[in-house]
Amino acid sequence: MSDHSETLEKAEVGKPELIDNGADESELARMGYKQELKRELGLLQNFGVSFSIISVITGIPSLFLYGLNTGGPAVMVWGWVIVACATMLVGLAMAVYDTDLCGEVCSAHPTSGGPYFWAAMLSEPANAPLASWITGWFNLLGQVAVTTGISFGCANFLSTVCTFNTSFTPTSRTTMGVYAAILVSQGLINTFGVHLLKYLNNVSVWWHAAGTTSLVIAILARAPSHQSAEFVFRTFIDNTGISGSEGWGARASHAYVCVIGILMAQYTLTGFDASAHMTEETHNAAMAGSIGIVMAIGVSAVLGWFLVLGLLFSIQDLDNTIASPTGQPVAQIF
Repeated sequence: MSDHSETLEKAEVGKPELIDNGADESELARMGYKQELKRELGLLQNFGVSFSIISVITGIPSLFLYGLNTGGPAVMVWGWVIVACATMLVGLAMAVYDTDLCGEVCSAHPTSGGPYFWAAMLSEPANAPLASWITGWFNLLGQVAVTTGISFGCANFLSTVCTFNTSFTPTSRTTMGVYAAILVSQGLINTFGVHLLKYLNNVSVWWHAAGTTSLVIAILARAPSHQSAEFVFRTFIDNTGISGSEGWGARASHAYVCVIGILMAQYTLTGFDASAHMTEETHNAAMAGSIGIVMAIGVSAVLGWFLVLGLLFSIQDLDNTIASPTGQPVAQIF
């Protein structure tokens, strides 16, 4: 009761200021939460954060070789559809505002804490600290892992691009150097240039949307020939064996290969909770955060599926693509 009374007192004391600052701050006060961050983002920027983190144009090329070897085209295509639908259900559960369904999470708790704050709010009071602690640390570890994976994939891709029509040969040292430069630049921008993120996100949204669409059209138009629909939608490949040995499909089950094969889609369609983390910096947070989550998943799912299809239809020689000396089959397709 005393905690509840303190919460109400905080809300009452802050009322005059909160009314001046708008409904977003009033919503935070209702939860006994004081506004700390500046609200400079709109719906487009909120959506852009999650959309950019999902980033199908970087996520798919990073694990395209993995997808070809672990299930092949059929698992890549249909696995994307399955994962996209499942991810959308998760996103809707996080975002939807419906008191009858008890589904209001992001809308009802638009705070920068996001999932770990929700975990505390949705748990029994006695379990709230532990639930919040576990969720927060898993979320942090996930952010570190995703940043590591995407940045290293970017470093590999840039190293590969530098070999086009040049005598440059990437080494582990040069790749690590590029990787370090990417991480340092990300750290500097997020530490000293936060005000630039709004503009970078605007550019990123159009870059990903227009860039992915243009990329798919270009590779399909310029490809000397195209694979058949049979190859793209029904070909199953199991190259999970080591040094030519039989794969996990023969040793265990083809279903197992399918399950681990859809990791390409699962790896890519992550990070949409960023819209929730940015709600405290977003105007009309209860609506914008929820819409940002759902839009990021939906748009990324559609663009990503077309990118996967475009790349698979444009493969000229499957064996050479998989055995690309650069380790980047997407570059080989180009």
